[in-house]
Amino acid sequence: MRKLFVAILVVLGLVDCGMSTTVKAATNDVNNQFGIKIDGKFDDWKQFKKTPIQNDWPTDVVKGEVLLADRKNIYYYITMSLSGKDNYPMQVNDYELIVGNVRSVIYIKEADNIPANGSKKVLLQNTSHGKNLTHSPAIIHRYVKNGKEYAKMECRIPFSDLGLSPTTEQKITMYTPLLGNQTVTTEGGSTGPIILAVIGLVIASLAVFGITKRKKSN
Repeated sequence: MRKLFVAILVVLGLVDCGMSTTVKAATNDVNNQFGIKIDGKFDDWKQFKKTPIQNDWPTDVVKGEVLLADRKNIYYYITMSLSGKDNYPMQVNDYELIVGNVRSVIYIKEADNIPANGSKKVLLQNTSHGKNLTHSPAIIHRYVKNGKEYAKMECRIPFSDLGLSPTTEQKITMYTPLLGNQTVTTEGGSTGPIILAVIGLVIASLAVFGITKRKKSN
């Protein structure tokens, strides 16, 4: 029994090392190396290239998106007018966020009554599970000028708010079918290394216990 206890401690150490290795291999630094702050100012997004999003018809307004991730969070930016000269209010429906093989359809709540040229905190909802993402700050800014208006949004979504493990090695995609056929993609987030580690621990412990028991029987 003593040997079994020692073996379990060894396996726990290996599991811990394996998890630490996964964390260190993160796509981006945990301290938010992007310098992104969800404050409604949007200045920190200027350094990132925007992916144009547009429907098939040539008169459709060109939108712009940025998708980033570190080992804890997903960062997302969208403007309804990439040129800043179009008339396109905020679209609140069908933001399809796919992490690995887990798909979450995001809806933007409380996006009404935003003052002209002002900002408002909004609430994101994962409609795939009927859950409000209460730990995911999001802000919309509404631009109004010369009889036209458009909006921008920035948000930070922790993997934990989506029910996912905060690690790496997963492809992340945002698809907005109402805005265009294009997608934006980055990497980060894993759907379950903790479960795999626990399973490995149990299997290894049972194997050691079986070997010890057979030796005693002999």
